Amino acid sequence: MAPEPHQRASQRATARAAAPSQRPTGPARAGGPGRDTDEFARLMQRNTVDVRQTGTRKRRNPVVGKIALGLAVVSAAVDASAFAVFMGGDTNFAFGICFVVVFLTLIAAVLGFVAAVGAFGRWYGAIGVVVAFFANPVILIVILVFVAPEVLTDMGA
Repeated sequence: MAPEPHQRASQRATARAAAPSQRPTGPARAGGPGRDTDEFARLMQRNTVDVRQTGTRKRRNPVVGKIALGLAVVSAAVDASAFAVFMGGDTNFAFGICFVVVFLTLIAAVLGFVAAVGAFGRWYGAIGVVVAFFANPVILIVILVFVAPEVLTDMGA
């Protein structure tokens, strides 16, 4: 009875492994400049790639995401201090602080987005975007108008 095709292939592979290799070495072996034909031929014969020699993925530095999160937290703290100044009665100074906080949160959101998309500290960047969004004074006023409009009417008096 004749062996199956896949059995014949495995028998050839074991016979080839048992026989000593008669391949030429040195310059006679090379198929061209800079080519490792031995490795290429082995991969073509096996119809696969060698997964043992995979390249290790280099982790990117999460410093951009951390900066975005830090800027968002700082802008939230400065926004809280602007609210305290506003409650103290100095509306012009509070408006100036809020103007600065708007740009701080904008920078934090852009850095957080870059970090989240570019894998420079994905989670730090994503959390930084969310914190920057809610620390923005314009967003806080819009939320306050929709949630509790009576608070805004009492602030002006």
